[in-house]
Amino acid sequence: MATGNYFSWCKETEAAFLEVTDTTEIMRLLAQHTLDLGLNFYALYIRHPVPFTRPKIFVFSNYPERWVRKWQEENFSEIDPIIRYCQVPGTLLLWNDPVVKEGRKVFDAAKEFGIRSGFSCSRIARNRVVGILSMASGKSFKKSALCAEKQLKLQFLSDRILDALQRVKDRSLSVMTMPLSQREREILKWTAEGKTAAEISLILSISTHTVNFHQKNMQRKFNAPNKTQVASYAAAIGLL
Repeated sequence: MATGNYFSWCKETEAAFLEVTDTTEIMRLLAQHTLDLGLNFYALYIRHPVPFTRPKIFVFSNYPERWVRKWQEENFSEIDPIIRYCQVPGTLLLWNDPVVKEGRKVFDAAKEFGIRSGFSCSRIARNRVVGILSMASGKSFKKSALCAEKQLKLQFLSDRILDALQRVKDRSLSVMTMPLSQREREILKWTAEGKTAAEISLILSISTHTVNFHQKNMQRKFNAPNKTQVASYAAAIGLL
């Protein structure tokens, strides 16, 4: 890999994503970069950190519509190894890696729609949203096809896309935001540490009544039934 060429590419790519003003332009840029890397298809899977049991999911792709519909109707997200293994930010996975053999049903079905090989990587946005970017080809290729330069470019593109979606305020990157006072944050921090209201009152030199008042107020803000869920949600979206 020519280091100078790679860094020039990064500079140009970042500048291009900074100029976009809406989601359509972002996806148009992504489609062009997919072709530049010698591939045909892209898919961006975005998962929010909360709710824990049914997190919000958004998918952008230029896959054939019939394949997207089949993937959704047959609930392939539950068995798709790309989704499973790329939940950890920083993961880079080639589709013919042995680790994805358990997902043969998904990949065999994809071949019917001209999707034969690809690779995926996962990144995390500043607001804790996880994005999984996949690029695919109608041709089969070996592991050597995922050279160091392509790996770096895929990861760089993932970061720029998530940043751009957040900057243009696309709903896929809009997570729960919660304006908390300094006192609420202090109480929330100690609640997350497992401290009782009485213990927090001693630590912060305030009354137990005041601690309970702020905890109830935060429950209303989060629409949460108890202080445990408030602390869990706050940690998940980066407030702690």
